[in-house]
This record gives sequence, C-alpha cells and structure tokens, in this order.
Amino acid sequence: MSSQFSPGEISSIIIAWLVLSIAITYQDFVRLFSGTGRLEFVIAGFVATATGFIIHEMGHKFVAIRRGYVAHFRLWMWGLLLTLFVVIFSQGGIVFGAPGAVYIAPAATAYYGYDSTYRPRDPEQENMVISAAGPGINLAFAVTFLSLFFVAPLGSFLSTIAQFGFLLNAGLGSFNMIPVPPLDGSKIFRKNIPVALAIALPLWAMLFLGPYYLGI
Repeated sequence: MSSQFSPGEISSIIIAWLVLSIAITYQDFVRLFSGTGRLEFVIAGFVATATGFIIHEMGHKFVAIRRGYVAHFRLWMWGLLLTLFVVIFSQGGIVFGAPGAVYIAPAATAYYGYDSTYRPRDPEQENMVISAAGPGINLAFAVTFLSLFFVAPLGSFLSTIAQFGFLLNAGLGSFNMIPVPPLDGSKIFRKNIPVALAIALPLWAMLFLGPYYLGI
C-alpha cells in the first residue's frame, strides 16, 4: 500500500518542526550549550510546536485526503530562512514562523495511494471544512493544555508544557481565524459564519484571557 506522504515530505515536516521549535525557544536553546539554558523550556517548546503547527497542518492534510484531494506539506525556503534570520537577529525577541504549509489540489485518486471515492460537490464547502481542521485542532489543544495547567502542580514540568502548549495553540489558532486571505479564517467566514464564530470566539477569548489565568 502506497504512502500518503510524498517523497521528502516527512523530512520537510521534521525540518519545519525543528526550525520553528528552536525559534520559539531560541534563548534557552542557545544557552543549553553553555549549561545555563532551561531544558524543560526547550522540550516544552518542541511539544507546543508539534501540536500547534505540525498537527494543525496534518489536520488540513488528512481531512483534504479524506475528501478526495491531493495534499502535501511543503517547505517554504524563504519563510524558513526568514524565520531563522529574524530570531537570530533579534536574539529570540521576535519570532516569525512560516516554515511551510500544506498545499492542496483537486484529487487524482490512486495517486500516492489515495483511494477516496468522495467527490466534492461544493468546492467552497470543501474548502471551509479543510480550512477549519487546522484551527479546530488548535482550539482542542488549547482547551486541553489549559485544563492540564489547572491540574498540574504549579512550577512543575507538566505546567511548563501546558503553558507553552496553550499559548502557542491559542495564538496560532487565533491568528489563523482572522478573516483575511489567505488565512483559514477568511475561507471559513466566507462560507459559514456560525461555524467560523464557534471556532474563532473561544480562541480569541482564550488568547486575551489566557495570560490572566496563567498568571503571566
């Protein structure tokens, strides 16, 4: 059975994950080499980007495949370089994260092992469902990490992971739900405002109120 990942796609996902994780933990990551960095912060950052970015993109990918489309994650080399340049130039003060994205095209079944009998009847509806998968995943993880923060011992490794995971998922999800092209929110709001608000409002509320509950 053929893989649903194209040649080089998995390595592209790993590279994007590593670069973005290093970017958001840059100061502690660099200090690890001198023995002064906080390893728990770096690990928490890698967990946060795995959920907030990678699983977000995989949500787009597998929902698209299930609905009969060809979908592959591709690195954006200029975005990758810009991510590194900005974080190094600012010494970790500014993070610009755009290492890659999932690209979707109308389905050619049996290509790379896709075997979907589903055929889109309303392209805008399909686009909305596929677009909603990413921020929907961010919303689910944001709620999960916030819940974990409330039950984890204060200052523990678990609370650090919960804090990082919540902030990244709430932040990325909120940004993606802004109704401006080419963000996910523009496609969702254009097709179905109630669905868009059901995803956007909790994310925006958590983004603004979350730091208060986290005590930061």
